[in-house]
Amino acid sequence: MSIASEITRLQGVKSDILQAISDKGVVVPAGSALDDCPVLIASISGGGTATVSVKRIDSVRGNFIVDDNGYIGLRLNDYFPHDGGTFLDNYAVVVSGADFSSAGLGQVTFLTPGTDSIGGRTYPTVNIGGKTWMAENLDLRADGITIGTTGSPSTPAAWYYNNSAETYGEHGNKYGLLYNWYAVKHLIDNAATIIPGWHVPTTSEWDALATAVGGSSTAGTKLKSTTGWSSGNGDGSYGFAALPAGNRRSGSFDNVGSNAFFWTATEYSSTNAYYRSFDTGASMNSNRNNKTYAYSVRLVKDS
Repeated sequence: MSIASEITRLQGVKSDILQAISDKGVVVPAGSALDDCPVLIASISGGGTATVSVKRIDSVRGNFIVDDNGYIGLRLNDYFPHDGGTFLDNYAVVVSGADFSSAGLGQVTFLTPGTDSIGGRTYPTVNIGGKTWMAENLDLRADGITIGTTGSPSTPAAWYYNNSAETYGEHGNKYGLLYNWYAVKHLIDNAATIIPGWHVPTTSEWDALATAVGGSSTAGTKLKSTTGWSSGNGDGSYGFAALPAGNRRSGSFDNVGSNAFFWTATEYSSTNAYYRSFDTGASMNSNRNNKTYAYSVRLVKDS
């Protein structure tokens, strides 16, 4: 079920939502509507008692309502009074636990992104389509993977863009390392000791991710970060935050700010493997390339 179709269905219960908000004494700015806030997505899961709350939206690290079935919420981008206070920020009025079964919906549950430790470092995570994905690029210096200028394209190696950990590493903009596919294979073969509980996603898992957010033709908009792109930023719908980390090929760094490339675990041949990518457009792209190229990596939690 697509987000768009759920938004359409939610319009049918808009009056109930607005009444619940009114009952809580929240003043909603004129012109607010359910489809004002694409970063709010609801989890539909049964019956319950409705409550109304105000949640601050932070598309990078803050609260989301995450699922693939639509959303219930009202976006507020101006001063508004609530419970005796006045707020200014990007907020949403959220109806939680409402039973909209008469409209073909169920209970709406507020969810937040998680975190998990991988290789001794904590990363943000997000659940999409029943899978837990990293919500940040991998930045793991593992035994058996050479880091930086001494790395060889034909052995397990990884680089920070322009060889600058200060700019692109953990304490910079968090673009993470760019791994050649031989390093990816090293992660695959040694997952139990290097990334226990996690794995490099296959092409099938990447394709299932695209399907869960409405299809590959709009997956770029849904999965890209909301800032950092030269044009065509994402809308933050799912908190995946794909960053335009660029790539390394033939000894040169390229495409930072305009492209994100992610290796998959799926080989094409002895010299090529499959990847998924995003550019300044709306889609998620699929292709294969030489294993010596260095791309970003996201991991998926083992089921």
